[in-house]
Amino acid sequence: MQDIVEITGRNLDPAGIVRVSRFRVRVALAREAMECIGRAREVVDEVVRKGEKIYGVTSSVGAKTGTMLAPDRIPEFNRRLLLTHNMGHGPLASHETVRAMMVVLLNSMATGYLGVRPVMAEMLVEALNTDRRIDVHLWGSMGQSDMSPIADLALELYKDHDFAAGEALALLNSSALSIGTAALAFHDLARMLDFATLAGAFSMEGFAANPSIVSEAALNSRPFDGVLRHGRAIRTYLTGSYLMQPGGPRHLQDPLSFRSLPLIHGNAADSLAFAGRQLAIELSASQNNPIVAVEQRQLVSVANFDMVALATALDIARLAMVPVVTSSTERLAKQADSFWSGLSVGLIEEDGVGLPGFNGLAQFHKSITSEARLLGAPVVSELASSSHSNGNLDRASMAGLAARRTADLATLCRSIFGMELMVAAQAVDMRKSSPLGAGTGQVHAFVRKAVPYAAAGQRVPHAGVLIDYLTANDPEIDRLLQIGTASVR
Repeated sequence: MQDIVEITGRNLDPAGIVRVSRFRVRVALAREAMECIGRAREVVDEVVRKGEKIYGVTSSVGAKTGTMLAPDRIPEFNRRLLLTHNMGHGPLASHETVRAMMVVLLNSMATGYLGVRPVMAEMLVEALNTDRRIDVHLWGSMGQSDMSPIADLALELYKDHDFAAGEALALLNSSALSIGTAALAFHDLARMLDFATLAGAFSMEGFAANPSIVSEAALNSRPFDGVLRHGRAIRTYLTGSYLMQPGGPRHLQDPLSFRSLPLIHGNAADSLAFAGRQLAIELSASQNNPIVAVEQRQLVSVANFDMVALATALDIARLAMVPVVTSSTERLAKQADSFWSGLSVGLIEEDGVGLPGFNGLAQFHKSITSEARLLGAPVVSELASSSHSNGNLDRASMAGLAARRTADLATLCRSIFGMELMVAAQAVDMRKSSPLGAGTGQVHAFVRKAVPYAAAGQRVPHAGVLIDYLTANDPEIDRLLQIGTASVR
């Protein structure tokens, strides 16, 4: 891993944001980015000298758009404009999220669209590289820019500096918190989908499911990119498994939560791929109004602060994960149910007391899966209002909420799929079938390092122990996931 992420305004991706925000990698502005910022600022200064009427630069904003600003009052106007929109309260963003917000804002400056002075970008670089902590409230964004959270950041970061014409509005128009949160959430959710496929493959061994669903003939009959990718990953995890041998599977056709595995996960993968493309475009696009058109040497009025593309993409990603979590809880429940699994009730040997074994965990699993399903509800069906700023602000994308819900879903997914691993390990041990697959065998060993087999008279292991172990051993999880992803490269 390199120890510098270079900011150019054109090539920032979610992985880069994760490196900066989560692993404290330093940032550096590329020379061409600094030159671009400087050229854009020259255009802004030029139109100010000419006395042109430019929204938020030489005139006021919102309901007072027609009010021209006295040149000597511009710094005061900028400061007060930030204070006017500084209404955030409630929960604070994590330090990691604030760092993601800052690197997105820095990248936006590097595009030149904002028209701020180079010193504004330089101060962001310093704040990131010194790991400065700034309190930013999560509430306060309608998805038509993150005005209040940005005001939190700007008033603290630039508290000792006067703003030049247009700089406060350039900051307020930013959606850096929504985009930064979305980038972290998307990275985590995509990883959780791969983790779900690993857990699903392991559950197939716990259930003694039929692997015909991942045969090349089956996959090629539904040749969606995601189906091919995740179906082949499952087959790779199961290479050498007893399931692949005659007499391995128990049924010709299993319940759909098993039989549709590559279709459900493949659909989610294709939906996440769409969301990822939208996010990649957003990271290099402008969210400002007006934008600086350097070649035309003018400022152009736009509505780039509308985050409907990001909100819709995140809604699609979350909605596509709903069948993934639903099928996970069905697989877990069916392994714990003796009618379906053919194993002991609750996946635990009878000891005369009559305890339900893993059925209790299945109930807990159902509860957090239900919560995850609710997070799949879209936010783009927002309630519009014509009552703000003389009717100008008559819609809201709610992209910030979409990003937060995506992050919450990714967090729940770790527990949902982690508990599926734990139940599958118990079922595998009770079934006593061997050998396990090349990948699933390693998964079994990994799970058993964290939680033991629950024998007769022993309590079911606490799920939190395994989830904490998963969190503490992310590199090992990544190694296991690479077994499956290597088969489709």
